[in-house]
Amino acid sequence: MSPVKHVVLSAAGIGSRLGLGRSKCLVEIHNRSLLSYHLERLKDVENIWLVVGYQEDEVIEHAISLRNDIIITRNPEYAKTNTLQSIFKVSRHLKERFLAIDADTVVDNKTFSAFMQAAAIHEYLIAVSDYTTAEGVRVKIQNDHVTEFNRENQDPYEWAGIAILGPEMVIDKSIFVYQALTPFLPLPAFKINAFDIDTTSDLDMARHVLASNWKTT
Repeated sequence: MSPVKHVVLSAAGIGSRLGLGRSKCLVEIHNRSLLSYHLERLKDVENIWLVVGYQEDEVIEHAISLRNDIIITRNPEYAKTNTLQSIFKVSRHLKERFLAIDADTVVDNKTFSAFMQAAAIHEYLIAVSDYTTAEGVRVKIQNDHVTEFNRENQDPYEWAGIAILGPEMVIDKSIFVYQALTPFLPLPAFKINAFDIDTTSDLDMARHVLASNWKTT
């Protein structure tokens, strides 16, 4: 049984840095979409909320074909809002903690399962990874807690775009998710194998790690 009842999958963005001209959750790796990987991984969660915007018709059609009880939340202002504001469109209706995931994230099932087991112990939890990307948000960790987010690319761990959050942590402001979380630090950290796909280099790395079972060499 899942330790959380709700998952918010953010899939509204354009993905302009990747430059493929399609929603990143529809990008295929080894003949499966990123969204397909996510929904299989989350099959035991009671409620999955999918926030859509760019190419919403295609994303909705694909999502429903994979899970017909998925809850669709529209963000028609996707071109001028951000991930935090997409999450807020769902979190404002929730009364309990939830799992937030960027839909453009590649995730290792084994370490994600361990993360979810840890979520049964910790009320809030931040997923961090040593699979780092050029544009990722790095984290400082002390005593197994995230104490700082930064863009300096000096710390060995990166925020994986995955977290167990409370609705009170999410606000309707044009700032990054990590900036909204900063006032709540320190927060428990858990290491998983995961990273966002923002560039073609990230996509190449995703293809490699999935083909090699998360080995980079």
